Amino acid sequence: MQLPATMKTRTRHAVNQSRFYRLERRKDLGELLGLTLDELEVLANAAAREYRCFDRVTPREGKEPKRRKIEWPQGRLRKIQRHITRLLNRIEPPAYLHSAFRGRSYLTNAHQHRRDVRLAKIDIRSFFPSASARFVYRCFADQFSCSPDVAAILAKLTTFDGHLPTGGNASSILSYYAFKPMFDEINKLAMENGLVMSCCVDDMTFSGEAAKSGFLYKVRIIVGRYGLKVHKRHCFEAHETKIVTGVALTPKGLRLPNARRQKLHDAVAEFEAEPNGLKKIKLGERLLGRATEAAQIEEQFRPLVTKAGQLLVAAKQSSLQ
Repeated sequence: MQLPATMKTRTRHAVNQSRFYRLERRKDLGELLGLTLDELEVLANAAAREYRCFDRVTPREGKEPKRRKIEWPQGRLRKIQRHITRLLNRIEPPAYLHSAFRGRSYLTNAHQHRRDVRLAKIDIRSFFPSASARFVYRCFADQFSCSPDVAAILAKLTTFDGHLPTGGNASSILSYYAFKPMFDEINKLAMENGLVMSCCVDDMTFSGEAAKSGFLYKVRIIVGRYGLKVHKRHCFEAHETKIVTGVALTPKGLRLPNARRQKLHDAVAEFEAEPNGLKKIKLGERLLGRATEAAQIEEQFRPLVTKAGQLLVAAKQSSLQ
């Protein structure tokens, strides 16, 4: 399926044209990242101490709150990870990948699939914590042909406690490169079965006649060979409404799923009911974020974005009085 216009980006290059390709000296890596050799080695060896770790708690109706450990890089390490991400983002991604790269998103991911065919989804469990430093090292050593010294330092700069950090700036794009052989193998299997595949971080979606549980079993076998586990397997018949990365595929096109529609409604009610000025600002920011996301899927929510922005400005002005 042709990518939507929103995915058009500047010209990108192949892996063998990357600044990381065949990088053999640590000194050259330091220059690429804007560091002296001494600064590079000190930062790499001290990287584990440059993280702030905390639990992010997400309330869930009728269930225990969901806790997710966040490992957040700080200071100079964060800037270096951003720079690494920018350099990797210049590489041309495969058509099936819809995360980490500019112009690719959960929305373009949903655009790849027709609503009137079978669809199957599968997720990788605990993807970042399972993406070990060994896989990150191998991606730089094998795919980018870096020397062992350079690959080892890049792995130190981008991993925490032996894996990709959940809050790392480079984690999303490196999770793809670390398991690129796996994703390519799964995409090849999908094409052999006449399926369209899309991938958004750890979420893989397949559409076509063969998108059934038997196909997902084959995917699970491939994922298992790379030391990963899957969960949340779902199959949909052609006539069913399908939810793909938070977007509903319906006979009328892409729509906001009912669950997200309800959260937007609740955000409006919470904002209007909150008397505390500072809390109202936070709720206004949340409302504006939800409205903006909804408007990306359905144009009918654009007036709400404008209204939410005006309400947020009013709340901030009121708090100053």
